[in-house]
Parts: sequence; C-alpha cells; structure tokens
Amino acid sequence: MLPGVQALLLGAILVGTVAALYLRPFGARDWQVAGCGGLAAWAVGPLGVGEGVRVVVEAGNILAFFLGLMLVAAGAEAAGLYARLAGLLRARRTARGRVGVVLAAGAAVTAVLSNDATPLVLTPAVFAAGSVGARSTTDAAFAATFVADGASLLLPVSNPVNLLFFERFDLGFGGYLRVVTPAALAGMAGMAVVVWRRAGAGRVGAADEGRYLAVRRPAGPALAVVLGLAGAYVAAGWKGWPLGAVTLAGGGAMAVAARLGGPVDGRQYRRHVAPGVLVFVAGLLVLVENVAAAGTLDWLAGILGWLEARPALVTVAGGALVAAALSNVMNNWPAALLLAATIGSRPGDHEALVVGTLIGATIGANFTVVGSLSTVFWLSLARQHGADYGPGRYARRAFWPTLAAVGAAAAVGTATVGWR
Repeated sequence: MLPGVQALLLGAILVGTVAALYLRPFGARDWQVAGCGGLAAWAVGPLGVGEGVRVVVEAGNILAFFLGLMLVAAGAEAAGLYARLAGLLRARRTARGRVGVVLAAGAAVTAVLSNDATPLVLTPAVFAAGSVGARSTTDAAFAATFVADGASLLLPVSNPVNLLFFERFDLGFGGYLRVVTPAALAGMAGMAVVVWRRAGAGRVGAADEGRYLAVRRPAGPALAVVLGLAGAYVAAGWKGWPLGAVTLAGGGAMAVAARLGGPVDGRQYRRHVAPGVLVFVAGLLVLVENVAAAGTLDWLAGILGWLEARPALVTVAGGALVAAALSNVMNNWPAALLLAATIGSRPGDHEALVVGTLIGATIGANFTVVGSLSTVFWLSLARQHGADYGPGRYARRAFWPTLAAVGAAAAVGTATVGWR
C-alpha cells in the first residue's frame, strides 16, 4: 500500500474510532469500539502481526495496573471503606467542611489508587451523606470529580497517563518526584482553593441529610493494605520494579482484607472488574502505534517540535494547552497515547514538553465530561443516585478550578524543568 494512502486510511480509522466512542453506534460499548478500531488499524497499518503483538506485550505493565486498580476498588467497597467515608462526611455540618473532607480524602485516594478509583470511592459516600438536591451534596460531588484529576499528577501511579509517560520516557522515580510532583502539588492546591471558596458557607440542615450506612466491618485490614500499597509503590519506583505487578498484588491483598471482615458479595467485584477496559486500552494502543508509524501524526509532531524550540515557559504551557485540547475532545487516554507516540518519535529527553503534556492530559482533562475516564465514572455514578449533572453545567463549574490548576502547575513545572 502506498504510504500516503495508508496514512489517510489510518487517519480516517482514528477519527472514526473517536467519533464512535461518542456516538456509540448500534449500542456498542467503549471496549468494542476501541477493539474494532485497533483491529482495523492493525489490518491496514505498517505494523505486522509480530510488531502488533510486541506493542501489546510491552504494555503488559499498564494492563496489569488497570486490572489491579479495579480489584483494589472492588475490595475497598467490600471492606466497607465507602461507608466509613460517608460517616466522616455526615459528621461535618457545613458544606465547606464536607468539601474539605472530599478534597483531602480524594487527594490521598488519587495519589495511591489513581484518579479512576477516586470517584468510585467518593461518589457513593457523598450521596449517602446528603440528599441529592442539597447544595452541600452538589458542592461535595463536584469536588470529588475535580480532585480526581486535579491530584492525578502526584505520583506515577496516580493516573494511567502518568504511568504511560513514566515508562515511555524513562523518567525514573526520583526524576518524577523532582520535576513533575512539585507541579502536581501546585496544581492540586490551585484547584482546591477555588473549589473550597466556591462551596456554600452555610450549615447542613436536617432535611439535607442522606441515608445512614451501617459499618459492620473493621477498617484496620483495608487501611493497612492501602498504606502497604503506598509503601510498595515507593519501593518499586526506586528499584525500577513493574508498578502493574505491585497493583495486582495490592488487589489480591485488598480481597483478603475484605474477606477478613466476613463474607464478600460477588456483585461488588462484578461492578468494578470489567475485562472490557483491558480491551479498550490495548485496542487504542495498537491503533495509535500504527497511526504514528504511518506518519499520520506528522502535523502534530510539527506543532510539538515548534513548541520545544521555544523558551521553557512556552514549551510547558504550550504542551499543556495542546494536551488539554486533545484530551477534552477525544478523552485523555487516546490523547496521551497520541502525544507520547509523537514525542517519542523524535530523539532527545523532551523534559519540558513531557512535563507540559502531562499537565494538560491529567489536570487539564477536567474541562469537559469526556476529558477523563474518571469523570465518566463519576457522572455515571451520580446519575445512578438521581443527580442530573449535564455537560454544560459540568463545564461551567469546572472551568475556573481547572484553569487555576493548570496555570499553577505550568508555572511551577517551568521552574522545575532543568533542576539537577
């Protein structure tokens, strides 16, 4: 096949796959769309069968991370951590108090269990603590989704996007803490200040209370697993061990912790563990690698190359802007795959550009409801509890917290680039 024709075909497959993820033709699920897009790109793309298999095998650590994350989230629910968090929220008698608990708990959950786990942990607790129509519940609910992405740059395991860049560009755990984490802390602080100040200052009335969730399981074993997992991540990061394997082990340990408190309802695991997520990740990965290999992304490489030749502030801020724009149009996972493949196709360490694109593809994915998978989870859970948060309402509430977070992160990221 002629290279130009091949590049056009792959571009059409990419656009068609992204559009289908929005439109869901014939009721297709996300993993089915991504799987078909990956197979179509594999059929017409430059990567043969062997190369395609190699791409999937090399992504084994990321796939293991996703699977382990789902197991940890299921175990956390089975262990009663959601119900305990609801009790902490009910104890706070003001909207700002509840928002503060959500922000603090969300940052901790995101840092250790990743941003996709945060809405799964916090959203049921928020709606158990307060009535759907109460302002305090609305403020806390939005805080839950904002902190999921706002804190998702803290560690390599705090977002699957981070893990992708961490492995692709050999950042090293020390390098990540040196360059990326300060920017992440600044972004999280900027987002938290705006969200907390915009929350209602009044007290929560009796009519705004939610249902009481009885806690019948000891929290100690599950909390011990969370703390142990955090320590294991740090050790694995320093030693260069695969973080996906650590997460899988954490999922198994959380299942044991949940079982120690009594029988486990299998439905809790069926709600969280979705093999289709792994097909979704692998399918998009094969699609993007074929698109990049065919030269379809040369235009994006030109933009990023121009940014990289500019001063550090322009590189970081410009990379964040490009990544945020792509993420909020096509979701941050395929956007991150595109960006990582494009940046990685050129020689060099690309430190400033990597920092900027990470900021845009994680924190910057908060602008719209389709920007991040964690936001999609949150919106689905909110609807299950009777809350009607449309895309327009979300975008209006998300704009200023996300803008403040991206701006603060880009400013600090610019300062940390080049530290040795």
